[in-house]
Amino acid sequence: MNMKSLSILIIILGMITPVSAHGVDITPESTIIIADDSTGKMAKETVDELGVEVGVYIFKSDSDVTHQLEHALTNPDKKIIAVAYQDTVNKFLSENPDLSNRVIVSAADENSIKESLNKLNITAASSEDSSNNSSNFLIPFVTGLLIGALTGLSIGAFWMKRKMS
Repeated sequence: MNMKSLSILIIILGMITPVSAHGVDITPESTIIIADDSTGKMAKETVDELGVEVGVYIFKSDSDVTHQLEHALTNPDKKIIAVAYQDTVNKFLSENPDLSNRVIVSAADENSIKESLNKLNITAASSEDSSNNSSNFLIPFVTGLLIGALTGLSIGAFWMKRKMS
């Protein structure tokens, strides 16, 4: 590898954006239920019965719950219902009262979960809207594929032309 190629490689690698140290939100749904081992099954059955698109996540520690709540600070579309780790959520809400309209502490029973979903305006109709929004993923995906293919072909043609000379 000659010096010019090495320089171009270093420049390209230098342009790559670093990943945030905070981490990535692994919950694709805009509305989630924070549960533990004892409440997760009941919460999932309630959500399935209502036919809403709400993710039920079973957390293992207070720090994981706090980390998930921090994602709600930066994502204004994130809505959370906590049926477990209620002390942790209440403490977080006392420190961040602006989230009280999107983060709700609920009792671990079917009626309370239904009431909490109603407070957040989560119905079967709104889950259809969110599924329509997720279909908009196709446009950026195809655009990215086209840009990647054109860039790859251009670099390949340039490289082959240079190799032939």
